[in-house]
Amino acid sequence: MIVFAIFALITLFSAICLALTKKMVYAAFLLFMVLFGIAAIFVFAQAEFLAVSQIIVYVGGILILLVFGIMLTNRKLLESPQTEIIQPLGAGFASMWVLAGLGYATYQNDWGKIAVANTQVNTTNLAYTNTQFIGKELLTSYLLPFELMSVVLLVALIGAAYIARKN
Repeated sequence: MIVFAIFALITLFSAICLALTKKMVYAAFLLFMVLFGIAAIFVFAQAEFLAVSQIIVYVGGILILLVFGIMLTNRKLLESPQTEIIQPLGAGFASMWVLAGLGYATYQNDWGKIAVANTQVNTTNLAYTNTQFIGKELLTSYLLPFELMSVVLLVALIGAAYIARKN
């Protein structure tokens, strides 16, 4: 529990600093800390597949792409953008509403029944871990949506390459 609290505090502190920083390089590093902390929290929630996906997709892919984008621009790395916080009161009000909604949803949910239901589902599939079970389901029961998503991502990649090319 102490290690979970440490990761949760690191993630929370990094997210607050990320929201308040104006330097792009610092923001990229803080985003790394937030994404890695979320992956660690997924490990504590026994969602290994989500943790590995978080690290591979977000930390390994998107964050590295963001860092390359920062490095390849002609701007100075430690230069602050010329923007100000426009509506801190409105943003705070919206954040409080989102937090209240999440708190309400958490309070209304019966976590004990979900834990018992997950235990009952997992006892029928003792040979599989979470990751193996997700992989088996993706390639059997959910094969068509899985393949459709790969086609959609391929079309998005071709469209991005077409837009990015020079005339």
